[in-house]
Amino acid sequence: MSSTTTLDDSEDLPQHRVLPDSRATEAAKQLLCGGMAGAVAKTLTAPFSRLTILFQVHSMVTTKEHRPKFAMSLRGGVDKIIERGGVRALWRGNMTSVLHRFPYSAINFAVYEHTLDLLTERKQQQRHDPHETTAQLVRRMTKIVMPAQHDEESSQQHHPPSNHADTTKPLHKFIAGAVAGTTACLACYPLDLVRTRLTTELEGHEHYQGIRDAFRKVYRTEGLKGFYSGVGPTLLVAVPNFAISYTVYGTLKEYTLDDDLFYNLRRIDADSGEPKLGFWLTVGCGAWSGILATLVTFPMDTIRRRMQIQSLHVPAEQRMTSYQQLHSLIMKEGLVSLYRGLTPEILKVIPMVGTMFTVYEFAKDHLNV
Repeated sequence: MSSTTTLDDSEDLPQHRVLPDSRATEAAKQLLCGGMAGAVAKTLTAPFSRLTILFQVHSMVTTKEHRPKFAMSLRGGVDKIIERGGVRALWRGNMTSVLHRFPYSAINFAVYEHTLDLLTERKQQQRHDPHETTAQLVRRMTKIVMPAQHDEESSQQHHPPSNHADTTKPLHKFIAGAVAGTTACLACYPLDLVRTRLTTELEGHEHYQGIRDAFRKVYRTEGLKGFYSGVGPTLLVAVPNFAISYTVYGTLKEYTLDDDLFYNLRRIDADSGEPKLGFWLTVGCGAWSGILATLVTFPMDTIRRRMQIQSLHVPAEQRMTSYQQLHSLIMKEGLVSLYRGLTPEILKVIPMVGTMFTVYEFAKDHLNV
């Protein structure tokens, strides 16, 4: 009898242990997919990213007499950077970018998918219970954000948005993208600030000797508050940027999967038999989503970059708010100054966003997320 009891107990134990581990593994895989996508895409496009930022802030960092003026053309900018620091200088600050982009993208994609699941689930729930309370909504949201506490039934019912894309509205994608952008931005902003400061340094005029030195000096001279300098305009960029990007990408993805015009560019999943985006369709949808999001948010992105570095180049009594930066820039350099650096940004966005979504979809397929 005792042996039978032991056998029964041993059969029960895996049922209680395997499920949470399986859900935790799934969450970890999802974070890994997003992080890999962001890190790969950021590294490939790092030179364009650095050029964009230097064009955006050049009037703040290169107009002093002892500093040569940064180039005013794309080719001139590349030549200037290589002349001062060699080809490797095009990737200056990229290590910080990767350290920022990996968790940033991981959080972004994970929060987007879970939020989209929540919105879709709520829509279905309201058909049966239109009087759902806020407390009930919060409890369901906690279950989605903390998947390890799901039971087996909810584990089987949980689907990423790619599996129910045909049931999601553009508004749901927009809201999920906004929530994802806000969460990732606030969680990773100190790294973004340090990355910007390292990237805007010109060779021979460095303020920092690396990532660790930058964190130490920012804390010593500006305190903890300094790590969130310019977070306001950054949110005004990140929230609409990701809301637009996810909405456009998701909508284009649904359209291309449904329209016969793109039949030859699609591929068929070997396991499920469902149509999926091919390489070029993924790149195309991602590129268009990135371009549209960039055109809308680029002026505010220029302001937020200037806010992030003004403590290095502007005396305390002369520092400006976001609105003052916007007004001053327009009055002194004209409206066109808000789009200075747009060319390298577009050249960056097309391969970056396209690569990011491609790597993300590829990683999800191969990790069975």
